[in-house]
Amino acid sequence: MLDRGADAWRLGRSPLADVTVEHGITATLRTLGPGRALITEGVWPPPDRTWFTSDGGRHWRQGSAKPSGTTPVVPEGAPLVEDCTRMDQEGNSCEHFRVLTVLPTTGEFRTLTTQPPLRAPVIPAGQTEDLVFASGRDPRSGRVVLAVSEDRGRSWRLSRPTGTGESVWALHVTGTGKVLYAAEPGELPDEENVKNGLLALHRSTDGGRTWTRVWEHRKGVDPRSLLGTPIAAADDSLTIHSEDGVWRSTDGGRSFARHEGSGGMSGWVTKTALGYLWSDSFGAGSRRISTDGVRWTRFELGDGN
Repeated sequence: MLDRGADAWRLGRSPLADVTVEHGITATLRTLGPGRALITEGVWPPPDRTWFTSDGGRHWRQGSAKPSGTTPVVPEGAPLVEDCTRMDQEGNSCEHFRVLTVLPTTGEFRTLTTQPPLRAPVIPAGQTEDLVFASGRDPRSGRVVLAVSEDRGRSWRLSRPTGTGESVWALHVTGTGKVLYAAEPGELPDEENVKNGLLALHRSTDGGRTWTRVWEHRKGVDPRSLLGTPIAAADDSLTIHSEDGVWRSTDGGRSFARHEGSGGMSGWVTKTALGYLWSDSFGAGSRRISTDGVRWTRFELGDGN
């Protein structure tokens, strides 16, 4: 943990039980504000167990990911969370989704009263200072589209980037100021060696009401993949971490150049309530965090052994 005003990291013990390497563990850590965080342990069958801290990890309180009631709004600093309420008969895929949020003061889950007007699968698609996004299928066309809320989940409108095809998995939105980018990850039919394919990028300057398709995949042209979230930085650049290095655009996502010295798996980027968080691709514990996508602070998790 990094306490307010501190210049060094404090080691805090995780509430998760130790496990053998063979069994492994799946868990999600969500920051909810200064000193507040929530760990969700992935188990089957659900609901998952959770642990909440409000004092920077010194103490943890166990809870559950099962929602206890509803809320009309996504609180400031809180995430939108997907929740499967019904599996198919074979138990292989989810037939019905809903979205939840987390109360930053207690770590409890709540079902959002007004759900995004989308067909399953419905997943969180990003947040900016003023907007909340969800990705899912258009009830009319069946194509992957966005639902946008300008009042933190009280109401939603549909937003339809053009050209999304059957191979699109979802849409993910990031942005700074008035400029938004919607990334279109999916399967690349002509790139068999790419796992996390990037099909297209869309740009909006009006809060996601309209989109311009500024970049699309061409065989052999990088970036061909996307690891996590594109970084829309305060200097108007757009950076993509991929399976083959780091790629940066200075013309609104229309063209990219390889970052000097980068190559191979380039790490995973997540947008958190505190800014962009970069994690290395090989579990070595290296992290970087940035509030603006330009200036980064590096830190290590673990003892480096």
